[in-house]
Amino acid sequence: MVSKVHKQKPKRKCTKTYANYTSFKPYIREDFNKRCGYCDDLDLFHGGVRGYQIDHFRPHSIAKFTHLKEAYSNLIYSCPFCNRAKWHKWKENGFIDPCENLYDEHLARCGNGKLKYKSLRGKYIYENLNLYLQRHEVLWSIERIQEQKKELKTYLKKLDFKSDKYKEIINQFIIYDDEIEKYYGIYYSEI
Repeated sequence: MVSKVHKQKPKRKCTKTYANYTSFKPYIREDFNKRCGYCDDLDLFHGGVRGYQIDHFRPHSIAKFTHLKEAYSNLIYSCPFCNRAKWHKWKENGFIDPCENLYDEHLARCGNGKLKYKSLRGKYIYENLNLYLQRHEVLWSIERIQEQKKELKTYLKKLDFKSDKYKEIINQFIIYDDEIEKYYGIYYSEI
């Protein structure tokens, strides 16, 4: 199964203007659904808003793009891995703004969470952003497991088993799941 890279497509909605692009961070975080625009990793896995960065899609270090330094339309909410990989790289017909539908024509996500390219341009992005790193698949899998556990827990609570044996099994599952969630909570608060 192949799907789009993003769980929910990022869309820039902020209409404010600022003298310093870092002032946009809370807005861009929301517009990018708290996820990296390039790889879709949730910012929670990198310390939330503190660990994420703002990428200039068209690098302001290149003379013809200096005027875009404070332009909201040029900013991407980015994990540190993608931001550092992209850094000041630029090539015409190379990178694609992840807010554009064109992004989905060149990159995809497999059923196991692995990212893949669908074209030569997609391959350029894939290789230059290091989207082949297994970390993207692992983080996607962690999210998927949490979603599935939540669904299962809701489903199990609705079931009415008459046997005490089944009730005990369900209660043990819920106890173990609560323990696991405690550790997730500690992990998230630490990062």
